[in-house]
Amino acid sequence: MVGITFLQPSRGTSMWVINIRHWLNESFTGPGLPQLKFKVQKLGEIITYATAIEAGIPVDVRPQCWRKPQRKPCAGELEISLNPDTKQIHWQCTECRDEGVVTGWSGLMWDISASSSEILH
Repeated sequence: MVGITFLQPSRGTSMWVINIRHWLNESFTGPGLPQLKFKVQKLGEIITYATAIEAGIPVDVRPQCWRKPQRKPCAGELEISLNPDTKQIHWQCTECRDEGVVTGWSGLMWDISASSSEILH
């Protein structure tokens, strides 16, 4: 699949590394393929949460994990942080430890940070 890299951190779990623009349609408003709809939706939640916190907008509920270890929904919440220098958003599940980094989000519809008016292509 284009736009995804898996890294193998030292503790043996996989890590998602995603440039979300590679998963979007040409107008950057939705998934580029139907099978990416759910993942793009979840990444949009992560971007919205991270940029809201960065902009000082209070958010009561963190996004939930979407993984299904052993075919059962994970009950974990995502710990999410935005590195303002690298523009990388990192997430990690509090339960299953699934984690990843999303890039390419700046200026997209989920970006509600102060710089969201600067649309970069």
